[in-house]
Amino acid sequence: MLRRVAVVLAALAVAAPARGDVLKDALSHLQRRYDDTRTMQADFRQVVESKTLAGTLETKGKVSFQKPNRMRWDYDPPDPQTIVGDGDTLWIYQPDLKQVIKAPLSQAFRSSTPISFLAGLGRVDRDFDATLARNEPEQWVLKLVPKQHDAGVGTLELGVRKADGSVAEARITDAAGTVTRILFSGERRNMVLEPDLFRFAPPPGVDVVKPPTY
Repeated sequence: MLRRVAVVLAALAVAAPARGDVLKDALSHLQRRYDDTRTMQADFRQVVESKTLAGTLETKGKVSFQKPNRMRWDYDPPDPQTIVGDGDTLWIYQPDLKQVIKAPLSQAFRSSTPISFLAGLGRVDRDFDATLARNEPEQWVLKLVPKQHDAGVGTLELGVRKADGSVAEARITDAAGTVTRILFSGERRNMVLEPDLFRFAPPPGVDVVKPPTY
């Protein structure tokens, strides 16, 4: 669960001078967009494809970020779930199970994950070796390999819109071959977000579960 959050993302680029210029342009647009973003809200659609699933698992909802290390994911019914990062702690509330998972926020906000970049903690050029996977008409697709090796992260890709440098899609393929795609739409930036959005208190009657490493 934490890995999927930290989640939230492919082919190797062919070396050529022109391709290198395109990659540099894509990275510049992406970094500048998030350097200029203090807060962000967007709608998201998450699609998980796994060999163990009979088909795909699709969910949707709304996500909010506030720099430097606050986030909230609200998943819609029929599989409701709330994920809150309050600056120190990561809370994952699963109402159907009457359970809250509590863990250090650092387990989600590692510098080697796309989530840390979206939250304003990371830099693409510092944290990743980036190549251009595809140059599509409306977006660049970047393949990101963490410079600090992390076997749990797998293959990362970001789809970056050419129009404004925003992230259209994050894609993660883990070592088991499970693919998680998170598609963003309706992004809204730099609005005032209420502090309570990034606070969480376990509801009465739910179990609070801490991972062994907590």
